[in-house]
Amino acid sequence: MRGQYPQTILQELESRWAKRNTLHEIKVSYMRGEVLVALCIAIATLGCSRSNSAQGVADQFMQAYYVQIDQAQALEYSHGLARERLRQELQQVAPLRRGGSLEQARPKASYTLARTQPEGRQMLLVYDLTITPPQVKPILKKILIIAEQLGEQWKVINFAETDTTP
Repeated sequence: MRGQYPQTILQELESRWAKRNTLHEIKVSYMRGEVLVALCIAIATLGCSRSNSAQGVADQFMQAYYVQIDQAQALEYSHGLARERLRQELQQVAPLRRGGSLEQARPKASYTLARTQPEGRQMLLVYDLTITPPQVKPILKKILIIAEQLGEQWKVINFAETDTTP
């Protein structure tokens, strides 16, 4: 009996240690999962908050419309007058886009935000745009974008451009 007693204690200790180790692994795994979920939520929130701000939507619109010359993509960020203008442009350029040579003729374009001005539920954003066609002097423009918060989303509701001199 004496020889079995220490063996039973040893088995009991091993069993408890195994359970404790397993519980520890489960807790660590669970905590890693919580940290990963929190990190994903934080990244998604930061990404969404940037794109769902007046400036974020206006920047995306500028990139789609002026840099990529993609009215269809710019439609995603627009509403009202801006959306109607883009639809009309898409109808006008449809025959040109079928040719497929648009990519070669695309000038380089870059922009910077010059200023913002809140106006009630709207935000006015003014951009300096530089368009650099091949073998021609750069063209400078001022772009006014009016963004409005519609529900929980910001949209470009109108935009205008004027030529500027260097």
